[in-house]
Amino acid sequence: MSPQNPPATKSAAPTVSALMSTYAAEKASNLAQSLESVFAQTRPPEQLVLVVDGPIPPAQDFVIKSFYGDPRVADFTVLHLPDQGGLAAAMNAGLKACVGTYVMRMDSDDICTPDRLELQMRYALANLNVDIVSSWSEEFFDDGHAPQIKVSPVAHEHITTALRWRNVLVHPTILVKSSALREVGGYRSEFGQLEDYDLFVRLAVKGFRFHVIPKTLVRVRSSIEQRSRRGGWRYGLKEMAFRWECKRAGFLRLHQFAATAGLYLLFRLTSGAMRKRLYAMARS
Repeated sequence: MSPQNPPATKSAAPTVSALMSTYAAEKASNLAQSLESVFAQTRPPEQLVLVVDGPIPPAQDFVIKSFYGDPRVADFTVLHLPDQGGLAAAMNAGLKACVGTYVMRMDSDDICTPDRLELQMRYALANLNVDIVSSWSEEFFDDGHAPQIKVSPVAHEHITTALRWRNVLVHPTILVKSSALREVGGYRSEFGQLEDYDLFVRLAVKGFRFHVIPKTLVRVRSSIEQRSRRGGWRYGLKEMAFRWECKRAGFLRLHQFAATAGLYLLFRLTSGAMRKRLYAMARS
């Protein structure tokens, strides 16, 4: 009599680790809003990893401690880095602590809609060949400008085509398989504030698949003044180096590198006042 096969074990359900960071210049009120929007999800993450990037004011400490023991998220992990190292370093430190199958990115001054994670996970679980699920977002301004909806292509092929020319994905909207993040080595800081764009390109080069849900699931806090400061020789040279790396990796052809590098260098070297006007025009 042949031995019976053991009963099949049911694989564990996919879990989510939300990943955030905060730093000294963040407003405590913004951090409180952002954390509450994660804790209040209709489908909460199993884990929230908050990286404190260097020393922060007591007001932020008070906000963080107010969420300790909140039963809506089973595991609230807070990592304190002794010195401020920037977003890439904070994300890599936090990624090491993430135990979820998926990582849900979030910024400390942005606000999720209550159904954000529920909708993203529903799509992810119905389309297991997709590795990164993003969404549209609403850019809102504390300085009086009218909010703007930031849309992007939906299908993978259209997203990767658009990424060759500009970053069409909003970093705090992504839900990504943690295995994909780890396979590309996490975040890099070589290109300054382009760490999110660099991440998306490396994921695309590795063959990971994207999808964007055509609905606003995150409200992203911004200001024209903040964006207009992203210029000067240093920023421009970082942009050139990043686009050359895209060319070296095979993501850009030579004519695409020449066109994008030239245009963006010119844009970064315009005066701050001119960049401010251009950003305002682009959002009007």
